[in-house]
Amino acid sequence: MKLRHYETFYLLHPDLSDEERTAVSEKLKQIIISGDGQLVKIDPWPLQKLAYRVQKQTQGYYVVMEYGASAESIIEITRRLRLDEGVLKFFTTKISQEFDAEALAKAREESAPPSETVETVEETLNSTQSTEKREEE
Repeated sequence: MKLRHYETFYLLHPDLSDEERTAVSEKLKQIIISGDGQLVKIDPWPLQKLAYRVQKQTQGYYVVMEYGASAESIIEITRRLRLDEGVLKFFTTKISQEFDAEALAKAREESAPPSETVETVEETLNSTQSTEKREEE
């Protein structure tokens, strides 16, 4: 079975509890896994103010899922999202025809800044600030 690289972005009702929001993600995760797919990430966002009303709601929780799945799994994910009353809106985008989890993980590692660089910048800022304080005194 051929896996393709997908991303699903969905908006959840603002009145859902943490457990209910997690349950929606878990259902979708189980569909992907049962269809021999692989989940790359689930990225839930905090409560956001919407640019316009969606089903009379002005706020909602966004969730981004990135995964590799078959076409049959996408059909089932779409069906489940349509049936779930807690989902206000959703869309699925095919990122590429081929899904290679190893290449994707390698690309993410290369694009992430090394933690040493971040510490060096912070140390430089702290030393500059302390130099400025000494000059003021």
